[in-house]
Amino acid sequence: QLLWLAIGVFVFIGAQFLRIQFFNEYAYHFYVILVIAILGTYFMPIKGGSHRWLIFGPLSIQPSEIGKVLMVFVLAKFLSDQRENFNHLWILILTLLLVVLPALMVFNQPDLGTAIIYLVITYPMLYWAGIRPYYLFIVISPAISVLAAFNIIAFYLWMLLIIILFIYSQPKVLEGVILFIVNVSCGLLTPYIWENILYEHQRNRILTFLDPLRDPQGAGYHIIQSMTAIGSGGFWGTGLGQGTQTHLRYLPVRDTDFIISVSGEELGLFSILFILASYSFFIYWMLVYAEKIRNNFSSLVMIGFASILFVHLLVNMGMAVGLFPVTGLPAPFISYGGSFLLTCILMIGLINNITN
Repeated sequence: QLLWLAIGVFVFIGAQFLRIQFFNEYAYHFYVILVIAILGTYFMPIKGGSHRWLIFGPLSIQPSEIGKVLMVFVLAKFLSDQRENFNHLWILILTLLLVVLPALMVFNQPDLGTAIIYLVITYPMLYWAGIRPYYLFIVISPAISVLAAFNIIAFYLWMLLIIILFIYSQPKVLEGVILFIVNVSCGLLTPYIWENILYEHQRNRILTFLDPLRDPQGAGYHIIQSMTAIGSGGFWGTGLGQGTQTHLRYLPVRDTDFIISVSGEELGLFSILFILASYSFFIYWMLVYAEKIRNNFSSLVMIGFASILFVHLLVNMGMAVGLFPVTGLPAPFISYGGSFLLTCILMIGLINNITN
């Protein structure tokens, strides 16, 4: 990790000499490179049960991590170029297609957590770009339809709500009919998605999220030990290096996915509150600068980076206490992982470049 941090210092310094306009001009080139790099992982040896890494001797690079930054550039470029056409549905469709292709490739590695990040950053960037609220609803409605379909009453109520919103928004008749059919189809396809699209370990994570005690020695073991570690730490913690859950190895993957659990056990709730306060201040600062920046591309890039950091920390902390399913998303600057550390340092370097 120190080796990656040392490389990261040079990455940060190098980012200060890059013109942000360069990323604007070559955003689509980066998109092609990203797709090729992710495709290249399928021809590499399996590592950790998946095809996520490009392996070069002793070093391995996860292109999907750097791809988060590249996707921000691609979306910022496209949305800033098309800001005069936001009243057209095809802009929304093209935006989603740009994101869905690499997201599906990453999902198939398999890496559900990173694929979710690719999709999630799209929403705040669309909002910041000024797209109609009706279109924002269109983006998220199919996902809600899939979730609602797990309960028949919830699904019917959701369909009723969609009809009411369509009547209120008054879209074109054909457009409204197509969108309603898409949402109904997503709901009907939920059993197929559950059985044939999601991998077995992903289904187990969702079931464990709903009931961690269903398999306390198997799929539920991680989350139970994580909550035990955080709970045993109290407010001030057991002391640095004194955590029994951590050092007696009851807590799995303690240096990556559940690093927050280690912090909670050894340094207590105080450390978690400190982490939350630090990131809240930093993300707020990013939003303030995004509002001040007059360059639309740079402003959207700032929002994209803020979204990546926020979602990573939110999901990582949430899964440590059972609020989210375990997805393998690391905590920025805290979890072990070279590729993700370089990605975060690159984002900070580019943020510093934009604000100066």
